[in-house]
Amino acid sequence: MIENALAIGSILKGATTYTIDKQLHQGGFGITYLAKAQIMVGNISQVATFTIKEFFMGKICSRDAHGNVLVAQENQQIFKQAKQDFQEEAKILHSLIHTNIVPVNEVFEQNNTVYYVMAYLGNVSLYQYVSEQGGCLSESQAKEITCSISGALSYLHNHHILHLDIKPDNIMMMSEGASVKPMLIDFGQAVYFENGKPKRNKGIGGYSRGYSPIELKQSVSEFLPSLDIYSLAATLVYMVTGKEPNDASEQSVHKIYRALPENISQNTMDAIICGMQKDSLCHPQTILDFQNILQQGKSQMGGNVDMDASGPIVTDPVIPSSASSQPIGKFAALVIGLLLVGGIGWYAKNHFGDKGKSTEVAHQDIKTDSVSQDTVHIAKFTAKENIETPKTDNPHMEEQPAKTTGKVVKHEGADDEPPSVKPVKKETATSGTINLGYATWTGGILNGKPHGNGRMKFHSSHAVAGCSTVPQAGDYIDGYCENGVVQNGGLYRNGVKIETIVR
Repeated sequence: MIENALAIGSILKGATTYTIDKQLHQGGFGITYLAKAQIMVGNISQVATFTIKEFFMGKICSRDAHGNVLVAQENQQIFKQAKQDFQEEAKILHSLIHTNIVPVNEVFEQNNTVYYVMAYLGNVSLYQYVSEQGGCLSESQAKEITCSISGALSYLHNHHILHLDIKPDNIMMMSEGASVKPMLIDFGQAVYFENGKPKRNKGIGGYSRGYSPIELKQSVSEFLPSLDIYSLAATLVYMVTGKEPNDASEQSVHKIYRALPENISQNTMDAIICGMQKDSLCHPQTILDFQNILQQGKSQMGGNVDMDASGPIVTDPVIPSSASSQPIGKFAALVIGLLLVGGIGWYAKNHFGDKGKSTEVAHQDIKTDSVSQDTVHIAKFTAKENIETPKTDNPHMEEQPAKTTGKVVKHEGADDEPPSVKPVKKETATSGTINLGYATWTGGILNGKPHGNGRMKFHSSHAVAGCSTVPQAGDYIDGYCENGVVQNGGLYRNGVKIETIVR
């Protein structure tokens, strides 16, 4: 029995008359009841079941023998303001119509407080449903539920509402014949925005360990759909693992990799990791972004997302996801490269052409020039030169151009001309992500194999040629591959380099 709750058999009168049948739950701002009512379906009268939520602040409220809510004089102002907020929320919920959001039938006042009436959805939450299904769900079923709830969240966000309490306990699985439909409930933590600002300051609300992003440890003052996306991704983790996710302050990609089933698809893994980035500005910024990643993978995610298997989930501004994502830096490097090529020509003409030095010397000067590898790479691409660049151990994905060779020839009868370079036809590598089974490679790809610079993230232990340490799940290699074989780089574990790889 819930303390200070309405007695079984109590009558509430809104547009319909309701009889309290059961006390369900009490929270800090309300008590929830199961109620019965006579309704007309066409010309037939029948008994329907409803859920009713009553505004009741347990810390400052009491109740008299007639069911009226009592509040001490010194708490009247607090109660009045909170009651008004509760009523406004109830009216907004009453206006929402979505197939995966619990419908609010009516809002009314009685007993010196406010009530709102919702459809009864049964008593099986997603948390209970997963347990009943054997402890976890198949990936396809989990994705289907996630897509339904993401549709509800998209609807809320389009109405400038953040739910801020997405978790398995707040998703009810309503029976519909032989199937079930997920329904989003409990808007007690929801915040409504107007012109980008909260309609009222709710202060610090509830924080659900494992499901709430770390930002919810403070008051929410900015409309950030990514806060709900974090909780949705965490709920997806629970569905496919049957285990509570780590708290946001302790979460890492390494821990997610270890928790997820080995047969999980790359797209689902991408959606979870992108959705649970620690910094909300690095999450998918809309529900549509999250849905696209879930269906099509990380290639649909704009911006910089750290897929490291170490430490808290944060973005790493030092590691660019691709050259094309840094248009300003690429343009600057191109300009520098063009200047470098011109400078090389002038230098060769003035220092080698008249002195009869061999073009091999000029070739060596270019190779040992102190200009950065990125700049040399851009210069070579621009001038179609083929200058061999030595490999370097560069685990943080600074550009390491693939090895190419070219024959340097002199112009016949023109000793004062700078050396020219004969172009060599070569296949062009692309960039992207491929699943190797034991690991995921993100970087250069040629003929369907890792080729060029990139990162190899391990999902299970797997030996690597040239590496004395066997990489484990969560480890990663930053380095350079040729035709699917790691040539050089570094093996990292928990963010610490544990071995240098040189072949």
